[in-house]
Amino acid sequence: FLLEDKELPLVDVSVNLRAGGVLVPNEKAGLASITGTVIRSGGSENISSDSLNTLLENNAASMETGIGFTSGGASMNVLKQDVDRMLPVFIDLLTNPAFPEEKIELAKTQQKSSISRRNDNAQGIAYRVFNQLIYGENSVYGRNTEYASINNITREDIVNFHTQHFVGQNMMVG
Repeated sequence: FLLEDKELPLVDVSVNLRAGGVLVPNEKAGLASITGTVIRSGGSENISSDSLNTLLENNAASMETGIGFTSGGASMNVLKQDVDRMLPVFIDLLTNPAFPEEKIELAKTQQKSSISRRNDNAQGIAYRVFNQLIYGENSVYGRNTEYASINNITREDIVNFHTQHFVGQNMMVG
């Protein structure tokens, strides 16, 4: 889809992905979210995360990725004059992520930190308990990401999730 807006000299690219945590087995809960995080934070096989960060900063550009419970997405925002140079970098990031082990461990630590703080909000507790009562603890709709499920996630799981879901038939680009 293409919608022209001549107000600012920017190009926004948005990718909606038909994939999410709902497609992950209970013992790997958190896999989709970690995959979405590490695609961007880990860089690609052709450009390291540090080099990518520098490139984006020097060109007033942004690239983001994420995967939620029922869908995922990626976005790029660049100046119009840089789109021919930056679009191949964005495509490379989505199709050839490096998934470095240290970025995977960082994402897992961040997930575990969220788990440790999730009881700080009474509304969050009520929401989790309600879903477990309605759907059952073994349903994907009633489960919670736990330390054990995060510890079960390997780099191979992340690579396989990416390979399986980051395909053309699962993407809508705008």
